[in-house]
Amino acid sequence: MNQIELVRKLDEYFEVTRFHERERWQGIIPADDRVVYQRYALPDFLEGSWNGLMLDHAEEVDRVYLVVFPGQAVLDTILALELERSAPGALIFAHHPADFEESGRGFVGISEAQMEELREHHISFYTCHAPLDCHPETSTISALARALKLRDAEIFHDANGRPEGMHGRVADMNFGRFAEMLAEVTDLPHLRYQQVRFNGQPVEHIALIPGGGNRPEQLLRARDLGCDTFVTGHWWLAGDYAYAVEHRARMRELVPTLPMNLLGTSHYASEMVVMRDQMPVWFRNAGIDARFIKQPDPWR
Repeated sequence: MNQIELVRKLDEYFEVTRFHERERWQGIIPADDRVVYQRYALPDFLEGSWNGLMLDHAEEVDRVYLVVFPGQAVLDTILALELERSAPGALIFAHHPADFEESGRGFVGISEAQMEELREHHISFYTCHAPLDCHPETSTISALARALKLRDAEIFHDANGRPEGMHGRVADMNFGRFAEMLAEVTDLPHLRYQQVRFNGQPVEHIALIPGGGNRPEQLLRARDLGCDTFVTGHWWLAGDYAYAVEHRARMRELVPTLPMNLLGTSHYASEMVVMRDQMPVWFRNAGIDARFIKQPDPWR
């Protein structure tokens, strides 16, 4: 497929121009890494919303790779697959424009070496962050809610009026069985102990925020909705970067006051469901092959 046509379809479907995240990503990605993006990313991307086509390296695309974070191992896998077929032209469809080290430095940019390899092997890059979180049909929220078979589900919004999560009912089960099911649907061997807090509540009414559900106002919103269980990617930040250290101090004060069970999978695991379950169908309907690339370590 002609890349221009594919990008047009994506832009229109996800309404990427509605979402402006330039300041967010320029504040999160380290300064040295942002210099690399200045060299390789499209000017319209850098000066625009930071959603849409970021790297333009192909005219025709016959395969799309679906990723949550563009980590080194994920990009190496894609590069190897493209080398096998002589790199005729591919597109990476990513939820984030940068990698995330959940247990380490937090957000980090794509390296210059890998930027060069993507260009050399005709691999373009399209990022869809807020648009993929907020879409009414194809989203990180709806995908995880469907995987968990959420009933009587309703979207709730953040302070800016954007969809933030979903709350609803699940089949009656005890906390341990629900935690096992959550790990199963997010393709995890288990949940990490620091992301599990059983507060003695039956699991009936859950609030669901894929990705980072670690802001105090998110937890308080779930409490105010009357939820007994809060499900997210991570509510406890495990990294060694400054914000994570500050966050843990706030959580130590807030969490004991909350009358809810808390469950976290991983940032990656909670958001990969849309890439595994929904986006392949979208691309197949558009007439193009799409392959989800797993992150080897969901908690790295």
